Amino acid sequence: MRIGKNYQEFMNNFSNYNNKKKNYSPASKSSKKSNEYYCRNTLEDLLTGHYKNSYGVEGMCITGRNDYKKIVPISDEIKQHIYEDIKKAYYERNGMSGSDADMDAYYDKIHEYIKITDKEDRLSVTWTINQFSLSLSNKVVAEIKEKNPKWEAGQPVSKDILDEIFADDKLFNDCINAFETMENTTISNETDKQNTNTNIEQFVDTESESKSYGSKVLFNAEKRARQIASAKTQSEVRIVLSLLNKDLSDCKSGVTNGACDESEVAKVEAMLRKAQQKMSMVSSNSETESDGSFFINMLM
Repeated sequence: MRIGKNYQEFMNNFSNYNNKKKNYSPASKSSKKSNEYYCRNTLEDLLTGHYKNSYGVEGMCITGRNDYKKIVPISDEIKQHIYEDIKKAYYERNGMSGSDADMDAYYDKIHEYIKITDKEDRLSVTWTINQFSLSLSNKVVAEIKEKNPKWEAGQPVSKDILDEIFADDKLFNDCINAFETMENTTISNETDKQNTNTNIEQFVDTESESKSYGSKVLFNAEKRARQIASAKTQSEVRIVLSLLNKDLSDCKSGVTNGACDESEVAKVEAMLRKAQQKMSMVSSNSETESDGSFFINMLM
């Protein structure tokens, strides 16, 4: 299985990890150790709402919930742990998941971290850890395919290619910066969901897709199209609209300065119309329906 996982795969692996822990035989482990690995909810737990999973951790039930799918702060240590695991996966296993021992080493550290976070945040922390891992892995895959378009997960990867991709930890730092922007966006939205101007400005400052190449300015229409397609809420569409307005301004300046022609301006204007159409299709009360895919497309 490829190291880049979706959230369901991540939760399944997390569950399998817990099940494996709880199924250790008392013959091979002390009763104290066995009890440490498995937790049963007491009647008091159930009556008071302190429901725990099989590993004794509260706040991990997703039944009937979708609000946890948001980017929240996670520790630098966990980000580094994820990064080192992904590097190992590509250097040693060509992008594939490892043995049970590898999985245990990876999830042990994550599980211990989740247990020390606030109960109300644990699902969102788990979600964020998965999104960070997925984003990093997708970036690695994109870099590999740029250099070897025929490569598929599991096939050998040149060490020279990997050394270039992971040089100076640039990929890691870019991902951290993007997630910090999204963390700030989540905090701001929870403080006042009606006020998205600050969030939009953060994305506009860092995500303009009217890039300068030498003396030329080119508009990345493909990326904006993905962002429009993945936008599920009016706040997300507004972010794309503001980014497109910045793109339009850049391209118009490029025309004035001879860095591009009117065709680039026309591309942005066409994409603006698509974004405006998407806004009319998104309900104003659909803020809870965002599934996180929009923010992944902000990174890719």
